[in-house]
Amino acid sequence: MRVLLADDHPMISTAIEALLRDTAFEIVGMAGTGEETLVRIKQHDPDILLLDLQMPGGTGIEVLRSLRSNGLKTRVVILTAAIDDAVLMEMRNLRVQGMVLKNSDPAYLLECLEQVSRGGRWYDPELTERARQLSETFGRREPTTLSPRERELISLVRKGLRNREIAKQLGVTEGTIKVYLHTVFEKLGVSSRTELAIRADEFLAESYLRN
Repeated sequence: MRVLLADDHPMISTAIEALLRDTAFEIVGMAGTGEETLVRIKQHDPDILLLDLQMPGGTGIEVLRSLRSNGLKTRVVILTAAIDDAVLMEMRNLRVQGMVLKNSDPAYLLECLEQVSRGGRWYDPELTERARQLSETFGRREPTTLSPRERELISLVRKGLRNREIAKQLGVTEGTIKVYLHTVFEKLGVSSRTELAIRADEFLAESYLRN
């Protein structure tokens, strides 16, 4: 199986290259940024993309969203040191084929790649348990539906962007952002921008679970 490795840490890349040596998995290319990853995918057309979440020049999440929006069928295994609840649930929502924590036993990565190569899915046991607990917690609440635009708005508020900056990113007026925020406040029962930012991970995780 042809594997493209996207990770900006040379030590991690070297360790994975050594791990996969003399296995059925051949590393056909490497990338250290999000933009480079998209270029290398077109160049090498890998069977599996082994993708770090935190990279400069376009995060792993942005790479995955681009792949899905363009209809590319590359199987994706997320490799990450840490992942928050919102991102975990979005990865499940985007149906990535695998997720492995970098601090896990290296055998987990091989097991994941083997399962994915056969058309299956494999998630790190720790992440599977977290997702189960989140599902139980949110399952007891009254459902709140957020649109993709509202989720994007919450993500930008979480990053600390002001209304003018958010409006520029979303291509709308500052007044429109104020209307969006008012609607989101009412939907989620929050009273301030600070509360929305603090609880953003919770709201986004629940939204991805219900979609």
